Amino acid sequence: MKYKIIIIGAGVVGLAIAYELSKYHKNIAVIEKWHHFGEETSSRNSEVIHAGIYYPKDSLKAKLCVEGNESIYNFADKYSIPYKKCGKLIVASSNNEFDTLELIFNNANQIGARNLKILNQKETNKYESNINATASILSPSSGIIDSHSLMQTLEALSINNQVDFIYNYEVSNIHYNNNWKIKVKQNEEEFEIESEILINSAGLSSDKIAEMVGLNINEKKYNLHYAKGHYFKLSSKYDNYVKKLIYPVPPKNTTGLGIHVTLDLGGALKLGPDVHYLDENKIDYSFQDGLKQKFHTAVSSYLKNINIDDINQDYTGIRPKLQQKGEPQRDFIIQKEENYKDLINLIGIESPGLTCSLEIGNYVRNLI
Repeated sequence: MKYKIIIIGAGVVGLAIAYELSKYHKNIAVIEKWHHFGEETSSRNSEVIHAGIYYPKDSLKAKLCVEGNESIYNFADKYSIPYKKCGKLIVASSNNEFDTLELIFNNANQIGARNLKILNQKETNKYESNINATASILSPSSGIIDSHSLMQTLEALSINNQVDFIYNYEVSNIHYNNNWKIKVKQNEEEFEIESEILINSAGLSSDKIAEMVGLNINEKKYNLHYAKGHYFKLSSKYDNYVKKLIYPVPPKNTTGLGIHVTLDLGGALKLGPDVHYLDENKIDYSFQDGLKQKFHTAVSSYLKNINIDDINQDYTGIRPKLQQKGEPQRDFIIQKEENYKDLINLIGIESPGLTCSLEIGNYVRNLI
């Protein structure tokens, strides 16, 4: 089989790339090792639509997130994908955190995040009476989306544009000889596919795919580090206890945004994620013991009257981080590789990858 474009990976980003490219190109295939789209990072996250607040100015994360915040709502409206533009509060639970809150606010304005406001304690409590906060940042354009429906729509639109999806086949070898030759296997069966253009959107395996192509991932600093995040759920008596996403001021010298409170579309409250680096890059969705107290302590600093017995294990997810534990955040890698004909690598696509997905599709189309 010969294709013009092959995309490795059918997470939300791979699907968005497939859909975007299929509007302008024919003869496209998506290879996915699992039996369905979005089986890894894309189905195990908070489903938050971010506004573009925390990221460094001029970074891809900042640019694509601010643009993606608008385009994903427009896309959801067009295709009737369930979402809720509920807004978000970043809360300072003591006066000591106000300077950090101002820094976040100033950075977000430089990036171009829309309609942010700093609220004092009284203004904050008008929005949410069940939180402890001396001040907050209101982000009205933040929200949540049904990520499964989003991916299902992107797949259906791509199929309608004649994109082939090759599920249940794992890439086993890649080499270049006039075209890209990609070997895929399922159990004992193996065959080769050709493509003019190869796009690596393999998520947790994207560094392995880059290495398979022949890149020195140590030299290029493409190595991924798996970071597990745990999510807890509050019992149903807390449904609609808050109406907005509630985030703390991020702790200093950490690789996450702190344990925060998100909602699902039914109003149930989720806590998390935390950040727990795995010793080996192996997919492990088991739940670590002894975390309930840690989550209760973290959330109780800004959420009132939470009973520890009402906190229950929910699920875990794994993020492909480019930075090791303790290192500064790194930007997305979306790179057309020099000296490798028609190869585009996407590596380290963690949060806010869901929000950015449609804009990443545009970005990749422009690279092509």
